[in-house]
Amino acid sequence: MARASKRLLVRLLVGTIAPTVAALVVFGFFAHEVARRALEDELGRRLATAAAGAAATLLPEQLRAIGPGDEGSLTYANVRRRLEAAREHLGVRRVLAVTPDLEARGDTAGTLALGARAYELASDRVEIARAAGGAPAASPLFVGHDGVPYKRAYAAIGDPGDLGGLIAVEGNADYPATLAAFRRSLWLAGLAALAAVLALTVWLARRISGPVTRLAGAAARLGHGDLEAPIPNETRDEIGVLAQTLEETRVALQARDERTQMMLAGIAHEVRNPLGGLELYAGLLREALATEPERLEEIARIEREVGHLKTVVNEFLEFARRPPPHLEAVSLRPLFEEIRELSAAPGGAAIVVDATGDLRVRADLGQLRRALLNLVRNAAAAARGGRVQIAARPAGSGVRIEVSDDGPGVPSALREQIFTPFFTTREKGTGLGLAFVREIVRAHGGDVAVRDAAGGGSVFSFDLPKAEPA
Repeated sequence: MARASKRLLVRLLVGTIAPTVAALVVFGFFAHEVARRALEDELGRRLATAAAGAAATLLPEQLRAIGPGDEGSLTYANVRRRLEAAREHLGVRRVLAVTPDLEARGDTAGTLALGARAYELASDRVEIARAAGGAPAASPLFVGHDGVPYKRAYAAIGDPGDLGGLIAVEGNADYPATLAAFRRSLWLAGLAALAAVLALTVWLARRISGPVTRLAGAAARLGHGDLEAPIPNETRDEIGVLAQTLEETRVALQARDERTQMMLAGIAHEVRNPLGGLELYAGLLREALATEPERLEEIARIEREVGHLKTVVNEFLEFARRPPPHLEAVSLRPLFEEIRELSAAPGGAAIVVDATGDLRVRADLGQLRRALLNLVRNAAAAARGGRVQIAARPAGSGVRIEVSDDGPGVPSALREQIFTPFFTTREKGTGLGLAFVREIVRAHGGDVAVRDAAGGGSVFSFDLPKAEPA
């Protein structure tokens, strides 16, 4: 049951945590992407506004008036001064003035000489065309030679019908630090949410798995015939409804079992009294016919049949009236020796005891003795003068008890039927012995298994909880 509880707890945790983690990861990814795009778009709008502002400080005629060789002219100096002032005022990295065919007319970074071709702007032809049409435009983000991400924006100098050139404003992407802080916040929020979900899931899982495990254990006991212990009802939800239904079933089964036992006891009592009379009159008849030896064999047959009926009635009563087991520490070696002595018969099977050490089990001594007697006597009858072994050995946290014989074995088709009440393959069998054995073992929390022995024959085995050695 503990292992089943752990499996249920693990399944609940996996079933809750895995979707939660996936949802948090997907949410974090999309939130990060939305924030990144928003910051990048904001940078583009800021640079586009800066480009439009810088373009407004220049006239188309100024760009047309200068060209290669005019580096010392006042017009070129004026253009450079205005570009530099715009760069400082706007707080951007670089401001560049170019003609419509991308010839440099001023560069605050000093990278391009007057009249040099600005090839680096060629990749932004779409944004340049939009700017030339009168709408400032920003380029996609790119990484410079220094490994820093940058973005450019373009604005027209003059009207689209009188285009003197373009202003290119280049600024570094200053939002990665903001984005990194946002990522850290996402991680912390995600971990906090995951911890909260984990704590809630563990609490809910324990709240569910605990009652379910105990309810499963109670149902298993109910299935093994334990009708005395009430079914625990710990919750008011669906599990509580199930527990209440099982409790009602247990009460109904207990009442029916009590009525059945009373009926069987009454039937057995009514049959036992005539059997006692038959046995008495058979004895009187034997005395009356003592002078007629040829008639005594008929009396012996009557007595044998009456004895068989008495055995059936006694086993019937014991099967119907079996009380709940009273558990105590039972030492197996002395019990096995007692079983061997009680089952030994002249000319019968040799009964061997194999119980190493002081093995002790938690069991009802009387019921365990009865179960072993049934198994050993059945094995001795099957062995037909062969060998029967009663063995016990540790098995995990319990003790495995085995009764084996070297007889013909039990056909696989009959291995479940032999434990059914009143099923027997023997002419004078009652069919209650093995059914009684299974009921006793199940009342102790185990079950009986049967398999083929290595050298032929059958092995009946069951496990009982181990008791501490004396």
